[in-house]
Amino acid sequence: MVLFNKHIYIQYQKTMSKAFISYSHADESIVDRLHKHLAQLRREDKITTWVDKQILAGTDLDDDISNSLKGADYFLAIVSADYLSSNYCFEKEFKEALKLHEKKNLQIIPIIAEPCDWKTSPFGKMKAIPKDGKPISEWTNKEAALLNVTDELRRLVDSKKFPTVERNHNQTFNPGITRRVKVKRDFTKVDIMDFRDESFKIIKDYFKESLKEINGVEQIQARLVDEEKKSFTCLISNRAKINSNGYISVYIPQQDHFGRSDLSYSLTDKPSSNTIQLDKMFQIEQNDYELFWSLRDIYNSRTQDVLSAKDIAEKLWIEFAKQVGLTFE
Repeated sequence: MVLFNKHIYIQYQKTMSKAFISYSHADESIVDRLHKHLAQLRREDKITTWVDKQILAGTDLDDDISNSLKGADYFLAIVSADYLSSNYCFEKEFKEALKLHEKKNLQIIPIIAEPCDWKTSPFGKMKAIPKDGKPISEWTNKEAALLNVTDELRRLVDSKKFPTVERNHNQTFNPGITRRVKVKRDFTKVDIMDFRDESFKIIKDYFKESLKEINGVEQIQARLVDEEKKSFTCLISNRAKINSNGYISVYIPQQDHFGRSDLSYSLTDKPSSNTIQLDKMFQIEQNDYELFWSLRDIYNSRTQDVLSAKDIAEKLWIEFAKQVGLTFE
């Protein structure tokens, strides 16, 4: 949409990123699972994906793919031996994407599905995901691998810059330049409760996926021992250390504290929704544009940190695992 105001016009455009997924049909099951993991990014209007299933019968295959590539921000290549051996995936889609990549019109992101000779291909010069280019098939839990892929994609789309454009009416209009629009708003009690509940779900899902992955570490056992609508408790054990067990309980208090809807945790197996520790309580804050979390300190004042639900989940996971001697780089 373009708004005209005297001699200045500004173009407003949604900041959604477009991702072209290139894959061999032998890896279709991975693509289907990846789509499910990207659901939240799609709900947030941060990303939209294109796969060849969207080509309608009777249309020109090459033209449709070529046009979709030219309109994409990211080229997600599901890399496997089948992909590298595919004349169409590697020789056509990837090489056409490589031309756009070299012109900085497109970013190629290799997603390594299975062990293969990808490091000697042009993909070897690019940062591959999941973490360290470890193939999805070699992860203890494939869902944890796909969660890692999703986290990397979220980081990429969140870092995308959108320049502004303001031009005199005599200047040439460039429709390719956009600006991010931020709208001031007030937040209701319902907004705050919805934000709290969605954050709690994100934290709980993070712990569930992390528990699956950590169980692949030698001598480590971990599990969800209790789950309620507004609380969950996890246990972690280190068989290499005698009596080395750790708990964490994360919960939404039954009543708001200090007039706010907070989130609390304790390193115990029994959450107490009536008693909280001020240094183990996160509080919802807001500015003119958004809601966010902050951590209270022992003096009942919030820190300066602006935290997301994922930030909280990572902080709590590290504190949880540290109880049995685990640290993370």
